[in-house]
Amino acid sequence: MVLVPQEEALKTGGFPNRQERYRAKYRLCKPGWRDSLSLYVELVERVVGPETWVLDIGCGHSDVLRAVYERTPHTYGLDPDAPALAANTIIRHKVVGRAEALPFANDTFDLVTCAWVLEHLEQPESAFREIARVLKPGGHFLFLTPNVWNYNVWIIRSVPHRFHAPLTQKLYGRQPQDTYRVYYRCNSPGRIERLARAVGLERERLLLNGDPSYISFNRPLFAFACLLEKMLDWGPLRGARVHLIGSYRKSEQRGSPQDQQG
Repeated sequence: MVLVPQEEALKTGGFPNRQERYRAKYRLCKPGWRDSLSLYVELVERVVGPETWVLDIGCGHSDVLRAVYERTPHTYGLDPDAPALAANTIIRHKVVGRAEALPFANDTFDLVTCAWVLEHLEQPESAFREIARVLKPGGHFLFLTPNVWNYNVWIIRSVPHRFHAPLTQKLYGRQPQDTYRVYYRCNSPGRIERLARAVGLERERLLLNGDPSYISFNRPLFAFACLLEKMLDWGPLRGARVHLIGSYRKSEQRGSPQDQQG
């Protein structure tokens, strides 16, 4: 019998971590399912070309978009964590800073990306206003973030922040220095839509995607997580899937709604 790549990897243990192993098992259980990071990368791929000016907010030392960012020399990365930013090997221009006060001129970028960032924003209104300001008319804002209505976020919010770093290291293999405070102040579809509209960002698509791997620490829990995902496939509960993957576009009219009113 010839094994497909996921089946072969499951037999040989060829996965970088537990989460990826259970994601592969879930793909076999649910053909056609794709993990949220892959969906996000695909959205970014559709936008980036040789002359695309990109700002990656909260890029840290992540290299998941390496192949995409290699298409253009105009890649800028902003992060408040200077050591993490210094370790980034794919961003050409690095700036230490925060999303709430972007040190760039109006209408600079064709694309602003945020992966695992929106949940950390203490002042999301300011961040969305700044993102809209630095985007060129017609520019895109793409993001990937947890959904505040999902059970996984409920679990995280029930744990005091001082325990987040040791727990995420033990459960997910994430280094303590890569664990940051979360606020979840713009992590629902309705909240994102209101913030985006207020600054002239129009929704192109907002995907809600499931993933059972976060509580799949063993086979029984994986089976339980798959049952939860089945429940979340039911129409009224789809709004509680774990991830939000969004694509918004700045209005072709120059300036934000506030600017036009002034």
